[in-house]
Amino acid sequence: MFSKYECYIAAGSHVTVGNDENDRTILQEYARNKAQITEVTFLHKRVFETNALARTWYKPCDMSALEHMAPGRVLWLEAQTHNNVSIIIVNVHQATAKRHDLHRQVTHLLRAMIVAALTQRRIMRDDLNAALSCYGYAQSTSALHDKVDKFFQDFVHSTHGTLIESEAHTRRDLLRGSGASLDHIITWNLTCTNTCTMQSSTSKLHWVGAECNDHAIISCTVSGDLYNEMSTGQYASGLSAKTATTKSTIKH
Repeated sequence: MFSKYECYIAAGSHVTVGNDENDRTILQEYARNKAQITEVTFLHKRVFETNALARTWYKPCDMSALEHMAPGRVLWLEAQTHNNVSIIIVNVHQATAKRHDLHRQVTHLLRAMIVAALTQRRIMRDDLNAALSCYGYAQSTSALHDKVDKFFQDFVHSTHGTLIESEAHTRRDLLRGSGASLDHIITWNLTCTNTCTMQSSTSKLHWVGAECNDHAIISCTVSGDLYNEMSTGQYASGLSAKTATTKSTIKH
């Protein structure tokens, strides 16, 4: 089914959620199915070499502070296109606002990795658990959300990233009647020339799968000029959902 793609996977050890009744129900369901948070990245073989390297984004001394965030919550790939362009693709499932301490720790370590090589081309995306806009959330949690939102905005600004916002809310809770823009795409050093497919100003949403799915798939074009030389037609539109698709999922 995915023969056109090389698949890379980072699996966590378990699922950790909050303490309210709804979260406990989710945790029990995950436990019965032996589920775990899993990061998956698909790289199109027509664009990328098939030997991308998965790199550890933290030091051994950081593992204790990161708790369950160390394994399977960040997939950091060093990839190379067929025309020898190096690009790092980072797939992140951030800690929730309730664990803003972990959220800040992950942000700090990712920032250190990026600042160490500011000219490197990069794409980061997935569930970053920072809301640029939201509705239906409890007022009692607003201070926590404000903290992680500030962590996220400071991270983008301090690393000189380009944020591609979603065209609408990417997460929804049909029972609680809430929604938020939690899934984002950030790029570094992926600008286009006047002759290429321009970088998308917003990412598009695709609600697929079961009605109960709470996150949409997001997609966009980020840098057409890097890939126009390799092929024509559908693959010449740049690094998009056709060439590099990353997502977080529950593995059973």
